Amino acid sequence: MGAEDSTPRIIPAVVLIHQEGVVAVVALVGLSMTSAGLGGGLAARGPLATALLTGVLAGVGSFLVLWLLRGFGPLSELETWQSHMVSGWTTADAAAVAIFSGLAEEALVRALLQPVIGLIPAAAVFAILHLVPDRRLWMWPVLALFLGLALGGVYELGGSPAAAAAHVVINALSLARLLRRGAA
Repeated sequence: MGAEDSTPRIIPAVVLIHQEGVVAVVALVGLSMTSAGLGGGLAARGPLATALLTGVLAGVGSFLVLWLLRGFGPLSELETWQSHMVSGWTTADAAAVAIFSGLAEEALVRALLQPVIGLIPAAAVFAILHLVPDRRLWMWPVLALFLGLALGGVYELGGSPAAAAAHVVINALSLARLLRRGAA
């Protein structure tokens, strides 16, 4: 899709799931080569239940901030584009994308990269992963940068399970909203 196209492409969920599968493989291979190993890289900091609760609460809080800002022009345009992108998806499609993208991206960006390059560079990588070849959608990587900083902070608090839980919750609630919006 070029920048001059006015209608966004519908992207089948399976395409995103396959993409996230590649991200997951890269992350898992990379983590297995670290001194902490796969288990250490994906471990919680503290009790697992606390890490998951921290992640869920951070995810809900982040979603609420996004919801409150939804009327802001560039965010509204991004949401319109995204709701068209997911039109035709089922609830199962949205759930699978939310889960796979949250787990895979957090394993790569937070568990593998953040301990090596730091919070801010890892958030920048996360933003780059959300670049879209359409200048009208400049807000997506900007939003991803801020969410990347927040998810990086959650990772520092509770480890990989906390960051992954937050990411999955943000994606699940956002995709549910987009599906409802598209159905309306």
